[in-house]
Amino acid sequence: MEKAQADIQKRTERVTVQQIVDGVLDMIRKGVFCPGKPIREVELCRRFNVSRTPVREALRLLQNNGVVEYIPRCGVQVVDLSEQDLIYITDTRTALEVLGAREAALRITPEQVEDLRKINRSFLEQKETGFRGSLDNDFHIAIARISGNPCLVEYIQNLLMRQALIAAAIPMQPQRVPYAYEEHEAIIRGLELRDPELAAKQADIHFHMSQKSLQNKLQKYLETK
Repeated sequence: MEKAQADIQKRTERVTVQQIVDGVLDMIRKGVFCPGKPIREVELCRRFNVSRTPVREALRLLQNNGVVEYIPRCGVQVVDLSEQDLIYITDTRTALEVLGAREAALRITPEQVEDLRKINRSFLEQKETGFRGSLDNDFHIAIARISGNPCLVEYIQNLLMRQALIAAAIPMQPQRVPYAYEEHEAIIRGLELRDPELAAKQADIHFHMSQKSLQNKLQKYLETK
């Protein structure tokens, strides 16, 4: 009995709460967990080979970030975002990302420029939709981190968590990818030149183009609900 408990503890230590959070978000993006459908603790325990304690902590963090909600007699479910919710999220994220690009341009190093280009090349070459979305997130979080503003990183990560709620239903279309890649490159050029206004301008263009594409897909998605 003691050995079994020790084994569970060791497994739990190997899989962190953050890894469970990231795993659940990835499953939401891939449509494994859909809005309005329950998320069973026992299923997560089995998937991650952990006890209920880290699973409950991960779900609590996701609930605090507006990704899941507890429904009496139904359990934990993925939140179903409205069209207005998504508009609020994308508008707020645009403002934060523009600020992040402006601040990052003042601090970025040549090594960080190359790191961003590597992420962007992987984003272009990735064929699997879920991984492509993760690389897109990695690109924007990297810029926020370069800005040196920890609040910015935290807020953008929170918004990216919430955007995962609709990524499974309306993922980035393949035809949008090369355009997003070039928009990313334009942001990188502004950062490389250490030009805050150019970097901010290119970030603003990128997010307005992304928002336009998202709203078109969202409208079609809502018509099918």
